[in-house]
Amino acid sequence: MLKVIDAQTRVNSKTKEEYNIVVLQGNIEIQKSQSSGKFYLGSKTISIPTTLTQNEAKQLIGSGIPGEIEKVDCPEYLVPVPNSTRKLKITHTFRYSPSIADEVKK
Repeated sequence: MLKVIDAQTRVNSKTKEEYNIVVLQGNIEIQKSQSSGKFYLGSKTISIPTTLTQNEAKQLIGSGIPGEIEKVDCPEYLVPVPNSTRKLKITHTFRYSPSIADEVKK
């Protein structure tokens, strides 16, 4: 189950058209730091476009959406590290996936 935590309006960089998105947060996960070996809590978030108005999308904040966030491979891209001149090579992204149990019901 995913939780709606935000609703935003964004602008398409090519067409300059505005569109609405909702931000979904996954379950809390315990993760281990690769550098220190210490454990910490985290959760994945994704944004998905919506045809809802901004007001309708904001009303969804706090509600649950069936599904999960899954990691998928993608073409390599670089992400700048904040407060640094370094860039990280990324070869994956995250996307929404309906729950398997929900797909079986269909």
